[in-house]
Amino acid sequence: MILSEYRRFLQTLANAGSQDLRKMANLVLAHWNVLLPLTTAQGHRVKKLAELAQANWENVSADIQPIAAQTAAIGNQIRQLKCLHVGPFRGFAKPEDFDLASSLVLIYGPNGSGKSSFCEALEYGLLGSVADAESKRFREQSDYLKNAHTNTFTAPTVSATDSQGQEVAVLSNEAVYRFCFVEKNRIDSFSRIAAQTPAKQTELISTLFGLDSFNEFVRNFSTEIDDRHIDLTGVKATTLAKKRQSLAGFEQQRKSNTEELGRLEVEEIALANQYRVGASFVQTVIELRGDDKNAGTIRTIETELQQPLETKIGLSIAKLQALQQSIRNDLANISAKQQTLAEAGQLVSFKHLYEAVSQVHPSSPAHCPACKTPLQQVAVNPYTHASDELKKLQHLAQLQQEMQHLNNTLNQSLNSLAQVVITCITRFPSNSALSAYQSSANVIWWHSLHKTLNDNFTPWQHLESQVKHLEEADKAIEQSTQQRAIKQQQLTKLREFDKNITQLQTRRITANTAITAANQAIANFETENAQLIADAAAEISVVKRNRTIAHAYASFITQLSGYKNNLPAQLVADLGDKVVELYNAFNRDDLPSEKLSSVHLPLSQNGRLKISFQAEPTHFFDALHVLSEGHIRCIGLAILLAKNTKENCPFLIFDDPVNAIDDEHRRAIRETLFVDNFFKDKQIILAIHGEEFFNRTHQLIGKKAANESESYIFGANHGQHHIQVHSLKRPRNYVLAARELYDAGEYRDSLMSARRGLENLCEKAWYHYGKHSDKSDSPISVSRRAPNQPWDLRSLADNLKAKFKSSKAAIPNKDQIVGSLSKVLGADANQPPWTYFNKGTHDETDLPEFDMQTVNEIVIAIEQLDAALAS
Repeated sequence: MILSEYRRFLQTLANAGSQDLRKMANLVLAHWNVLLPLTTAQGHRVKKLAELAQANWENVSADIQPIAAQTAAIGNQIRQLKCLHVGPFRGFAKPEDFDLASSLVLIYGPNGSGKSSFCEALEYGLLGSVADAESKRFREQSDYLKNAHTNTFTAPTVSATDSQGQEVAVLSNEAVYRFCFVEKNRIDSFSRIAAQTPAKQTELISTLFGLDSFNEFVRNFSTEIDDRHIDLTGVKATTLAKKRQSLAGFEQQRKSNTEELGRLEVEEIALANQYRVGASFVQTVIELRGDDKNAGTIRTIETELQQPLETKIGLSIAKLQALQQSIRNDLANISAKQQTLAEAGQLVSFKHLYEAVSQVHPSSPAHCPACKTPLQQVAVNPYTHASDELKKLQHLAQLQQEMQHLNNTLNQSLNSLAQVVITCITRFPSNSALSAYQSSANVIWWHSLHKTLNDNFTPWQHLESQVKHLEEADKAIEQSTQQRAIKQQQLTKLREFDKNITQLQTRRITANTAITAANQAIANFETENAQLIADAAAEISVVKRNRTIAHAYASFITQLSGYKNNLPAQLVADLGDKVVELYNAFNRDDLPSEKLSSVHLPLSQNGRLKISFQAEPTHFFDALHVLSEGHIRCIGLAILLAKNTKENCPFLIFDDPVNAIDDEHRRAIRETLFVDNFFKDKQIILAIHGEEFFNRTHQLIGKKAANESESYIFGANHGQHHIQVHSLKRPRNYVLAARELYDAGEYRDSLMSARRGLENLCEKAWYHYGKHSDKSDSPISVSRRAPNQPWDLRSLADNLKAKFKSSKAAIPNKDQIVGSLSKVLGADANQPPWTYFNKGTHDETDLPEFDMQTVNEIVIAIEQLDAALAS
């Protein structure tokens, strides 16, 4: 079933999804037996799938192979299974043939007798696999299916009757026959799911349809293929990258210094343009620093500035003339001052006298310094008189001071002039005109400078000429000094250029050195890791493929999980009304208020099974909350049977309904299967372990159907290694047995079977009356001899006869039922035929022989009643 469901999933990808998605899906299919047993434990499945994908990806087809198109046609051709040939297989140690050519095949046997092996043989023959083998994770189904004692396995074969009545071999087709099987285990699991968590309850439809194994298969795929399972980053590339981390500094060094060279080039151009617009950096360097042919501007200027400058003398004609004028003025002023002093010579003498008197005053303050006369007695105070006179003669003192200052000034000027003369003599040693005037400077010396010499020039004229020359020399020196300052400024500027050039050149050298070192390190790395680099390059395509695989796997898981989640909705679509019909049929004896009005089957992963009752058709309940386990089982069975009818399955194979259904519902389910019209045209194969259910089924279907059915009894295993199969020789249907025993001349046993048949038929008649009578009809009441005793058979038969006869309702076959009961009851309970029922059921001695005709009439009456209730 898992494989078949997966194939159906593949069909959903035929016209959808990417090519890589379809390749991944086909890869899983191609290695199905390898992957199926593996789970998510330690990532076994995903690791194996990743390994298979890497080895086979290029060769995997992206085309989805369609499932055989004859599916629907095959199902329509088969009308009824005819024969099953099985063994060795599971519990069958040797070949066994089963005649299935009947609309009803009953298999009875106790637990462990081999009924499940029989059903699994049909499952394998019709579906091509056995679900239990898949769910138990057998790598090879044959390991599960082989007989344990012979250790051999032969595939069961099934033949059938087609629509033309011809016998044909049945080819296994899970898509056609998967809904033909109803397994008790699924109904059991479905009923117990109400006790599970809400999350688990969402899987109830999957559980019911046996999709647990498929769901588990899907869940055992990990969510993704990652680096733990497949190389998505490149092992070689990762190793290389780790090694390259050691080169990161060199690569950064090369990059940053290459960028530095670019910046340097811009800065060099800018510096050259600052030096001279349009000049290149190289030209600038050569011009400033020179080359083999050129000393360079900086060196040239430095050489010029290194030449010493003459010291300025500081003489000028103007200064000489000013000195000349100063001397002349001093001489004139001195002469004038001397004449003034000469004229005031007598006053000067009195001044000395008065100063002497004033100087004596402190020593003789009270007497005249000349005569020693007390000052009170003299006419004029000598001290006061001297002081007054000195004040009058103060201008003479000032005149003397001025005279002294003029002499000092004159001497300084003469000395300065003498220095000028010496300077000229020093500067012009070849000119001897002034050599004689190196003596001490004085007035006489001054006057001698103005005397005419033999050359008709005065010394002073010679001096002026030489001072003029010296002044011109000073001017030349001043001009040179100014030019030198300009050159010094120029040199300073050029040196700044040179400094910047040095910095740029140093940076360039540093950058080039760093680049060279980085290139060398990188070149060495490339050489040392050449093989790893080549492997990493070759690995790119592998990693690209692996990423494609990982992406395809992720898409595959998304699609597969989505398909799994949507399966329940697909399986139960449009089943609601049929489920309600079948459920109500199973619960036909419930009150109308307890019967269902509608059911909403879960169509999504988190959906709930919602129901409403006929009493409140618009009020919905969670079925798992309000229904008993027995009623939940009924819903589960109703869903499976509804799916069987909706898919027009030609037969229904029911594995042990006794275990799946509680006692309360077994009778109603038998009537649903064999009395109602739901499955009247469908072959039913029923394997049961309950003998009572087996017998009741025989009675319920009636003589005709029982006669046409096939029944097998599987005996208990008493150490044999093969299932003990017995074909039912004597029918379990009491009416049919009564006839066969009568024909065999076993009249007592025939009457015993007839009585048992009447008991069952009265029960059927009671149900028939309750089903078809109307409200005006009174209910049937029957007495019991004791509370724990069964109904009194005659009382029940009489009551039934009276109720059918008096009913105004259109009860089917009413007259035949009344007539048959009348024949059975006879006129009196103490007369045949009724007395024969009692005699036939008791083992008494000395009983008279039974009248063959009477016995036959009783059997005929029972057969007629059976026929009336069966139609």
